[in-house]
Amino acid sequence: MDFLKEGLLKVDPGLLLWTVITFLVLLLILWKAAWKPIVDALDARAEKVRFEIDNAERTRQEAEKLLNQHKVMMDNAKNESAQIIAKGREEAEKMKNDIVSKASSEARTLADRAKKEIELAKDKALSDIKTEVVLLSTEIASKIIGKNIKPEDQKALLMRL
Repeated sequence: MDFLKEGLLKVDPGLLLWTVITFLVLLLILWKAAWKPIVDALDARAEKVRFEIDNAERTRQEAEKLLNQHKVMMDNAKNESAQIIAKGREEAEKMKNDIVSKASSEARTLADRAKKEIELAKDKALSDIKTEVVLLSTEIASKIIGKNIKPEDQKALLMRL
């Protein structure tokens, strides 16, 4: 327990000198033997980290470029699909209008044809009625007059009506 009496902070010049000499010798040995490999390893590690950072930066830039290209392609695809849809709608509208126009035209044609057929049937019926009236009239007249009227006379009477 002498060290308690003398104190922990008491400096011994001989011990101090040998400690400094030992430290310097150890530092010299480390400088010669280990310092260069340690510095080279640290430099290699720093270079590797720099390379990886540069590589990561290049990869990030390429990814951004690809992302921008992808965005442009998506925008182009959206525009193209919108144009295709608009064109399809226009064509569908045109087809609808054509179909309606054709149907309307055919309906008018059928209506005109039906009117013509009705008019022809009406004219034929009136003609048949006139002929029948003339025949009946001539029969009645021949019975009243007592003689037969010739077909030429019937035609002349028919023309007068």
